[in-house]
Amino acid sequence: MKDVLIVTDPKKIRVLAETTRLDIISLLRERAMTVSELSMLLNKDPSTIHRHINLLKQAGFIEEVGREGSEKLYRRSAKVFLISPYENDASAWVAMDRIHTKEAMRLYEIFTEAGFIIPNKKEFVTLIKKFLSNFEFLSRDIVKRLEGVEMNRLEFIRIMVLLALINSPQLQEEAKKLREILKLED
Repeated sequence: MKDVLIVTDPKKIRVLAETTRLDIISLLRERAMTVSELSMLLNKDPSTIHRHINLLKQAGFIEEVGREGSEKLYRRSAKVFLISPYENDASAWVAMDRIHTKEAMRLYEIFTEAGFIIPNKKEFVTLIKKFLSNFEFLSRDIVKRLEGVEMNRLEFIRIMVLLALINSPQLQEEAKKLREILKLED
């Protein structure tokens, strides 16, 4: 399993437009699982899960890693995915909107768990989604060049910090509003 996998191909990203596939990717973050396990956890028919597994496997998001009894075990192909469409593709952007919504909701949970009082959840989620979308658009040329380069998670984090720094002048509006929502000093 790779530490980081960068995906910019809209055809591969389109595979993530279906929420069940995003759920499968999330569940496989914890450990390798069989179709039966995923089927039980997601309350879906095994044949449906198998179809989703095949699409995720073809797109390179998951891989077969062995067997558990008569069933194949699947895991994510990377610990961290950076999904960033390089081309303008409507279906890929639908997938990105779903991904951004999930990420924004999780960030809301993290900040509130840390004690931040966010009076308007919808405003926060909308702002984070806008930030993520703009950040990915501004970073897409650099990210495209990094696709296929092996890196560990620490290197990936450093690259993300550098991309944020490079793009910070264009993201000031979102940053200012986020500082206001989180009640941070300027």
